[in-house]
Amino acid sequence: MPSSPTSVTLHIATDADLAAINLRYAEIGFVPSASDDLIVVARIDGITAGQGRVTPVDATSAELGGIYVLPGCEGMGIARRIVAFLIGHANFPVLYCLPFGELAAFYGSMGFSAVKEPGRVPQKVMQKHQWCNATYDKAVLLLERRDS
Repeated sequence: MPSSPTSVTLHIATDADLAAINLRYAEIGFVPSASDDLIVVARIDGITAGQGRVTPVDATSAELGGIYVLPGCEGMGIARRIVAFLIGHANFPVLYCLPFGELAAFYGSMGFSAVKEPGRVPQKVMQKHQWCNATYDKAVLLLERRDS
């Protein structure tokens, strides 16, 4: 990939994209996406560069995750563009995020902060957080972003 891409595009994935998206997630040990997830794919000059998703949890909340930038495409702002796109297109007042610990500052810059009231976090999110911390070799945070 060129160090300064000439054309970065983001598009909402279709069902036809799902197999390739989940293949990438399987390669890195992430949970697969479902067809009801809001999934975005980033492309540089027509070549897939990254992906991310928002998974509905309940009527008022969702989980932002699966942010992945392909090798060779790092350092180009792709992850920031994916996260901003997903935040802008997710129609939920609360977004939870389960990033690796070293990404705290990045997600903080995108409006996420540590969960202040764990009792308000849906059980589905708490279970995934526990699974992540039991599965990955790195600490996984529990963050939230609430519309004011």
